[in-house]
Amino acid sequence: MNSFELFLDIVLTFSDLKWSQFRDDLVVKCMKALRKFRDGRSVGEVLADKKLSSEIEGVLEKLHSFASSVPKEEVNRLIDALGMFTKAPAPCKTKIISIVETMLGRVEAKG
Repeated sequence: MNSFELFLDIVLTFSDLKWSQFRDDLVVKCMKALRKFRDGRSVGEVLADKKLSSEIEGVLEKLHSFASSVPKEEVNRLIDALGMFTKAPAPCKTKIISIVETMLGRVEAKG
């Protein structure tokens, strides 16, 4: 899984696009988990920290797999991108999601 795919997976998991509602708090938890995995922590260690892992258990394996298979710089870029996403207003978030979906070929480009 590349960083674009994981970015989209994370933000879609914690978004309700119908109502333009976003769980930024859970995206931030994913960022924190990525930092832990980047620094060598295991899934079990992160799961043991209930304050961190609560409500994001379903994506921890993906986060760990990504962080252990790419250079640390790539993990840092994903963390930065998720941070920018959490700071964006809701209309911008929906546009960001649409752009990434188009770049990944998940929706057909309008021509």
